[in-house]
Amino acid sequence: MPLSVVGNSIIQGIEFRVDELLAEVAERRGFEVEEIRMVRTKRVGNSIIDSTVRNGNGLNPKAKTQLYDAALVLRS
Repeated sequence: MPLSVVGNSIIQGIEFRVDELLAEVAERRGFEVEEIRMVRTKRVGNSIIDSTVRNGNGLNPKAKTQLYDAALVLRS
């Protein structure tokens, strides 16, 4: 049973949910996505953590993006 741990990312201000994208690719390649489990909801040490890209531009304070790591469990 393959297991990958990936996190979401923010590129040029756009959030990419890498776990969900990888799950879609895996399904297209014939794997069954058994589970996507959050393993860490707080990532530190990233230069983007306190940036306006992650925290919004002040116009919409609720638009904050949470960075996380998730375990993607696949079954072949």
